[in-house]
Amino acid sequence: MARRVLLTAGGRADVGERLLGSKLQILSGTGNRRPSIALSILTGRVAEQLSILEHFYADDPAVVDAPEPAPVVAPVKLVRPHLLARTVYLTESHMRDIDTIIDAWQPGRSRRLTRSAVLRRAIEHLRGAVEADPATSLLESE
Repeated sequence: MARRVLLTAGGRADVGERLLGSKLQILSGTGNRRPSIALSILTGRVAEQLSILEHFYADDPAVVDAPEPAPVVAPVKLVRPHLLARTVYLTESHMRDIDTIIDAWQPGRSRRLTRSAVLRRAIEHLRGAVEADPATSLLESE
């Protein structure tokens, strides 16, 4: 019953004022409650708190003799080439040849090679051979 009386008539303004006043005290750091670290970061007071901690622990041998931390090196992200989907028509003989190449290369590999990877490698090898001696390269239409 006492609670209901407090919230009626002029009681709500008093509760709101007290709540606002306590939150302003926390925000300004003058109240009896310490502001959270997140609030301190937002208000810019985290530097003050850290400097107090540095002075407090300045004589501690664990802090004085602490080695400098090693610099953090970001891992290098490998860039994969952008591959485009294309249709290439192959005979059953071509497919068997590709599978034979995969089987020959497989013992040294931990992951199974794909047919596309074998074809890309073959194209790179053929390009090198053509650039080295274009006169000896043969075209299918010839």
